[in-house]
Amino acid sequence: MEDKNIDLEQLNNEETPAVSAEAPSDAPAKSKKPRRRGWFFMRLAIFVCISLMALTYFIYVFTPKYPYGICSLFNYYGTDKSTIDVLAVGTSLCYTDLNTNVLWNEYGIACYDLATAEQPFWSTYYYLKEAIRTLKPKVLLLDLKAISYLEDKVDRTRTVLCSFGILNPISRLKCIYECVEPEEFLGYALAFSQVHTNYYKTKPSDYVIPPDNGGRGPSWKGYIEKDEHADHDPPSINFSFATPKYVNEHESEYFEKILQLCVDNDLTVMLIGYPNADYKHDHLYYCAAFEIAEKYGITGINYNLPQYSTGINYHTDCADWQHLNVSGSVKFTRAVGEELVKYYDLEDHRGDPAYASYDECAEKWFEKYPQYRWSY
Repeated sequence: MEDKNIDLEQLNNEETPAVSAEAPSDAPAKSKKPRRRGWFFMRLAIFVCISLMALTYFIYVFTPKYPYGICSLFNYYGTDKSTIDVLAVGTSLCYTDLNTNVLWNEYGIACYDLATAEQPFWSTYYYLKEAIRTLKPKVLLLDLKAISYLEDKVDRTRTVLCSFGILNPISRLKCIYECVEPEEFLGYALAFSQVHTNYYKTKPSDYVIPPDNGGRGPSWKGYIEKDEHADHDPPSINFSFATPKYVNEHESEYFEKILQLCVDNDLTVMLIGYPNADYKHDHLYYCAAFEIAEKYGITGINYNLPQYSTGINYHTDCADWQHLNVSGSVKFTRAVGEELVKYYDLEDHRGDPAYASYDECAEKWFEKYPQYRWSY
């Protein structure tokens, strides 16, 4: 019995070194496993990043490059923000009526039109948040047209136009959320499903970053001319300054958010009622907008009122029932320029090399419309 115990002890003693001797050989194998897992996750992360970059690029390619859509914001990102003194934000009335080339040529005012077609106030809010991250304009011109919009949401086309140009992913998703019904949000947030059918419409210019802005080039400042002509009578206005029966709560909410954002960032704001032949339907809504803005100490000019004559002839200066044509934009912009020079400390930058892009933009435009060139 003792011999067996001795043999057992000897066996244990003999095996122990053997196990110890083998332990180091297992150590490298065990240490390789975490390393392999690390490489796997690194490769996975690289793959995901490349896939997301490729998807983002193709979403950009298939998104229509209309000047009245994503182009004004994309072009803004590439513009030298230090050269923008006046920033105009809002709807199509903003980019068709306010002629940045006339402001530059005749007053030396460096202005940028940051606007999209039928832009609701919630889109204007997120556009403005993007803009003031890198810019504090001396004057902000805020278009009031959206106060007359009656819908809580917008259709697919307007959602793409008004939100897909926003590069900040958080602001973009928030803007999309405000544009669509909750059950539609994911499809718009992923974006590809909304634009992939445009693949057959793509042109070589659609693959270029930044976009060519409808052939206007990177010096473009957001103004989009309309050459059409429509004959309208001057709008008949009901001057009873009563609160309208209905102002869309969604638009009103974001109008106030814009005003509060301006107050918080100490922005000088001028509200603009852009002239349009259909104004008789908007008058009471514009009155409500000015009334709301008074609470924030903000005011401006409604150019549809007789006391703010711009010399516009509604029979010759309209492109359609809402927008001015080129001749109308020149007359209107001169009226705005006079007010800007009169009430705000805006420097005349003509001749300053830092503002060469404004010279380039205006020169291209006046080559097409030489009859409106003004020599100073």
